[in-house]
Amino acid sequence: MSPAIGCSLPVTQVTLGVPVRTHAFRSAPYRPSASSSVWGLSAFAITFGRLRRARPAAASEKEAKGKEPFSNKIRIFFGQIYALLTLPLGGAGNFVRVEQGSVGAVLRFGKFDRMLQPGRHQFNVFVEKVVVVPLKISCLDVKPQMVMTKDNLTVTIDAVCFYRVLDATKVLFEVANYQKALSNLVQVTMRTVVGENSLGEIFAQRPRLNARITELIEVATGPWGIQVSQVELKEVQIQQSMQRALAAVAEAQQEAEAKLIQARAQRESAGILAEASQAMGQDPAALQLQWFETLRIIATQGKNATVIVPDRINPESALRVMNNTPAEE
Repeated sequence: MSPAIGCSLPVTQVTLGVPVRTHAFRSAPYRPSASSSVWGLSAFAITFGRLRRARPAAASEKEAKGKEPFSNKIRIFFGQIYALLTLPLGGAGNFVRVEQGSVGAVLRFGKFDRMLQPGRHQFNVFVEKVVVVPLKISCLDVKPQMVMTKDNLTVTIDAVCFYRVLDATKVLFEVANYQKALSNLVQVTMRTVVGENSLGEIFAQRPRLNARITELIEVATGPWGIQVSQVELKEVQIQQSMQRALAAVAEAQQEAEAKLIQARAQRESAGILAEASQAMGQDPAALQLQWFETLRIIATQGKNATVIVPDRINPESALRVMNNTPAEE
């Protein structure tokens, strides 16, 4: 039997990503071929590409789980550093004060995060923004506008609107620039309501118009988180030419009413005098007393101081004199 040949386990060497295998036989070491070198480089490239594709997938999984992106973490870190640096100065620029009757909505990276009550609060100036919303009753002046009435007359009206914010979240995220939207809504509603009434109704029934406008606006602003308490028409103006025409019509109506009242008064007074004449004709003593009263009035109002009193009074002629009626021929 030949002596035992010493052998060792195979050893693998890596050179430039290519495995080099050595035999146990010292006299015949393993030499890699060209094809095996190309195969090794291809395997290394495929493995490296898989690792690079796996990194974005892991990052997307982390973001999907709700974790902050790396850029947001950097902003949060700098915000905390800024808070520490401004701490000796009392946190200048890092605190916000919300007045009584208002609330502050905190937006974190543009997304609503929390609501701040009245008082002093700290926030991160790099990643957060505070929007203060007043909850008190506010007054909105509506610009004057020209409106056509039901009887085809042009008038210029302006109004004032009293409102308050009930839900700050809806005001910020349900409507853009709620004050401008409310002003436009009031203008459109006024134009609609005024167009349904004549000029006389606008002047005579203004409380009814105010209530109607307020009702329509309150229904529309409910989803916005706004409560409209009252809308008042401040002034209704008409053109100068129309003012003169209306003044002439009003003057003519007043003259007609005055003449009608005067005619009614004369008719009533004539009836009363006729009844009085009939009563005095039946009572000669009452007629004489009335005759003397008439003479006294004539004496006090006339320029002549002498009054001739007849010894006998004809009732028929006396009644004509007192009634200022001419005698029959």
